[in-house]
Order: sequence, then C-alpha cells, then structure tokens
Amino acid sequence: MSDENNNNGIPGQDDSVVLIDFAQVEEVSRVFFEESKEILEELDAQILKLEDAPSDQDQINFLFRKVHTIKGSVGAVPGGQLLGSLAHEFEALLTRIKRENHTVTKECIDLFLKSSRIMKVLAKALRDKSELYPEELSEAIELIASYGSFDSLSDAGTAVIKNHKPRPSSTGMNADEQGVWLSLNQLNEFLRLSGELLVLKNFFQMMNQTVNFRLQPELFERRQADFSQNLNKISDQFQNQVQSVRKEKASESFKSLQLLVRQASTELNKNVQLEILGGELMIDKGLGQDLYETLVHIARNSIDHGIEDQFERALQGKSPIGNLTLEIQERNNTIHLSFKDDGKGLDKERILQRALKNALVSESEVSQLSDEQIYKFIFHAGFSTKDKVTTISGRGVGMDIVFAIVEKYQGKIHIENTPGQGASFHLEIPVPQHIMVESALLCSWNDFRLAVPLTSVAHISSCHELQMTTVNRLRFCQFSGLTVPLLNYHEILSHQVATSEDLVRGSSAVFIKVKEGVFALLVDRIEAQTDLVVKGFGNIVKEQKGFKGVSILADEKVTYIVDPEKMIHFLFQLDSMQEAA
Repeated sequence: MSDENNNNGIPGQDDSVVLIDFAQVEEVSRVFFEESKEILEELDAQILKLEDAPSDQDQINFLFRKVHTIKGSVGAVPGGQLLGSLAHEFEALLTRIKRENHTVTKECIDLFLKSSRIMKVLAKALRDKSELYPEELSEAIELIASYGSFDSLSDAGTAVIKNHKPRPSSTGMNADEQGVWLSLNQLNEFLRLSGELLVLKNFFQMMNQTVNFRLQPELFERRQADFSQNLNKISDQFQNQVQSVRKEKASESFKSLQLLVRQASTELNKNVQLEILGGELMIDKGLGQDLYETLVHIARNSIDHGIEDQFERALQGKSPIGNLTLEIQERNNTIHLSFKDDGKGLDKERILQRALKNALVSESEVSQLSDEQIYKFIFHAGFSTKDKVTTISGRGVGMDIVFAIVEKYQGKIHIENTPGQGASFHLEIPVPQHIMVESALLCSWNDFRLAVPLTSVAHISSCHELQMTTVNRLRFCQFSGLTVPLLNYHEILSHQVATSEDLVRGSSAVFIKVKEGVFALLVDRIEAQTDLVVKGFGNIVKEQKGFKGVSILADEKVTYIVDPEKMIHFLFQLDSMQEAA
C-alpha cells in the first residue's frame, strides 16, 4: 500500500491548511469603520424621527436597514461580536414591530437611544483597538439581555431598563487634532485650483524669460495685466474653497441637541419640545462645536429652572408641552443666536439674594444694578439658585462655560426676561476669520494710511460739496436727509473739532454705514480699492480703538483697517457720556 494516504487523522499532516489574510482583514475593518461612521452619527436623529411618527413604516424600514448594515458589516471585524449581537437584537425588535404591526412606544425609543450610544462606544473601541471600561461592557451585555425580555409594544406597557452612564473616554482628540471631511467635489476643486496655479507659475516664468520689458514695454504690460487678473481670480476661488471646507450647516452642529432635550426632560418628568430655526446657515465647524456646548448648558438650565412641570403649566393656563426655540442667523459678519423658553422666567430676587450671599455684590451697590446685570450673576462660576444638587444642575457649573465661550470669541450675551412667560438668551459672536481677507477702500490721513471695508462704505464725497455746521464742538454734514458727524480719527478720539474749515474743504469724506447709524470719516484723499490680508495687533501693540487690525502692502507701509462698528460705537458712546455730564 502506498504511504500517500497514511496521513489521514494525523495532526499537523492535513494539506488543507487555512491561512489568514491579515491584509484582507484590515481592509474589511477599514471599510466597516468608514461605512458605520456616518450611520452611527445619524442614528440618534433617525430614532427621534421615529418618536415623532411612531407608526411610520417607511421610517421603521429605513432604521432597520441602517442597523442591519452595521450587523452585517461588523461580523468580519475581529472583536466585533458584541457590537454584532447588540445590532442583531436591535434589528430583531424592529422586525417584530414591523411583522406584528406595532406602534413604537416611548420605552422602545429609550431602548434604541441607549443602544445607539453603546454601539458608538463599541465601534470606537474596535477602531482604536482599546479595551472597554467594565461599566461599558456591563451595560452592553445588560442591553442585549433587556431586548430578550422586552415586552412593551403598547402604550400601557412598561419596560424596566437600567440607566448606566459610560465612563468618559480619555482617548478623544482635542480641537487642534480634529480633521475635516472633504467631499470628492471639494477635493477635485482643490486639484483644479492647484493646476491653475501651476499654469500661472509657468506663465510668469515664461513672461520674464521671453519678454523684454525695455524693448517691448506694451507687450510686457499686457502680459503683466493678464497675470495679475488671473492671480486675483484664482486667489479668490482658493480662499472661498478653503472657507467652505471649514463650514457645515448649523443643524449638523446642533443635531445632538434634540436628544439632549429629550433626555433632560424625561429625567425631570417634563414634556418639552425644541424648535430650531435657521439650521441651513453655514457656520465654521469649530464655532459650531463651541456654540453647541453653550446650548447644552443653556438648554439644561431652561428645562430645569425655567420650564414648569405639566401640573404647574396647567394651573397657569399654559400648554402642557414646554417650548424651547433656537434661532440662528448671520448679519454683518456676526452670528446672532437666540435661545428662548416659555417657562416661568428668571427669578430676579432669588438671583440677587444668592449673589449677596456669595459676596458678588454689596448691599450698597444693589440700587445701581439694572435687571440684566442682576440676571448675569448666573454666569459666575459656582453660582446656582438651587438648594439641592441634581444630575442636571445645582453645582453652579455650566452657565460660566457659556460666558467663557462667548468671551473666547469676543462676543456679547444679552438676557431678556418676562416673569411668568419665559427667558431669552441672545448671543452675538463675530464670525471667526482664520485668514481674514478684506476688500477695502484705501485712504490717507496725515502720515497714516487707513482702509475702510467696502461692505460699510455708503458714499464717497469731496468735502467742498458738503453743507457743514459745528454743534457742541462737533462737525456735522448732511447725508440722505440725515445729519451725521464728519470727523477725522483724531477728532473722534478727542471728541472735538481740531481742523480748520479750509483744510476740511480740501479733504474727502467716506460715509460709513452700520446698523447703529451713519458717520463720515474725514480723510486727506482716496487712494485705491484693494483686497487686504488683515492681521491682529498682537500682544505688543495691543488693540487700537476703532480698528480691527493692520495690513502691509507692496510698498511696505502699514495700513490700519477700520472697524466701522467699533468706531461708531466709540463715537456715540462719548457723545452719550458728554450729554449725561
């Protein structure tokens, strides 16, 4: 007998050895992480849509497909069994709801939202190849078990599901390390612009090598004009493209807010709904993250302190559902964000008494405080009007973060309060400019060069055409039926006329219009219109009153860029102080 078949049953002698292709495993894992990232990010929003329409079969089917995709994809990922099991139970309950034509209950939504949160934790652990915290592992297993005993598919039923909170992960990236997602169209646009720049570079080199500006001055001038025009066009396109990459819809930045409102209102046994207006506005992603953080604390504060419970709202003749309204819009390069509730409003006396107790103000200073100044005590660290600490509030932490973020952007915050009807928080945040390019009108005054943003220039006029008069040491002129101040920068600072009428008649006036009003800046002459890269004053020079920064042009002369809102505010503020005196 031949020995060829004698290996049967002998360990280690089987020819059919299974080899693991680790490269293939890594590729499968990469595909899963890319595919699941978008699904998991949108899962909470899809679940909340189902809460709004619990009998919507299309939404149930849509959610089912998303969960099924995760279950199918994670099966080939090493260590993905626990996530796969949770997704399987999630999918099984959705199948049962579809097959038996049940209405999705609040208990179902609670279970789905908890599952969504844990699925994100499990996916992150797989991606980072990190260990789960014991409480995270315990909650995942308990959730899977909860599905097995879940029997609440009617409004009368209840489901007991323990609410564990996962320990926060310490592997998160800070803001400087976070990336942005580029669409294929955006990437192609960058490639196109880089190709245009390459062509322009070659054109510049050939122009210098083949055209003699002394022998062919007209040809050289024409080529130089073409080069300048194309460079300006590509620079503008490149700047716009970079800014668009950094932006996303405000609704994307705030998409988790609905879930937070739901969780906080459920925990406090209140019925609250949130309406978001202006969500289509495109905002900087970094700013969006910071604004979301402020809204988290403001929303919690409104739900806990402002919105009454259903019994109290019924006694006051209010709807049993508390309303929160968030509105965001952009005006004059400033983000205006308003958050208001229809609750009982801020308790001024209680805030004042707590401020006195915390030594934030003395008894002698109370009479000088406006209502809004009293309300703003809530932004102090450690300040709370609650006597009892809850999971939502009472520690005095939160509203101080709101104030810190607004200060970070050099913004403003206002509070409007109507006792019994609700409170409103209004935030004004200047749009962050990572590379601020300003189209401006160049002017000269004395030995200085000034630049006025074109967006604020309403009119330019020679002063000899103007009707001027002097009142209370200030010079005024007529513009579109209005009497407006006509002053140079020195006169604005000193708040009095210091230039003779003869010199003024030979000067020019730049009429600057902002939402606060109109004023005319007196300059020696108008030079040109150009685009400037604005740089801040830095720590050495410090901020100059009425200016937003400086720029340096080809002649290496420093140009001061006017901040119209700051300058007119400074002018009118001095005017008000003088009248009060």
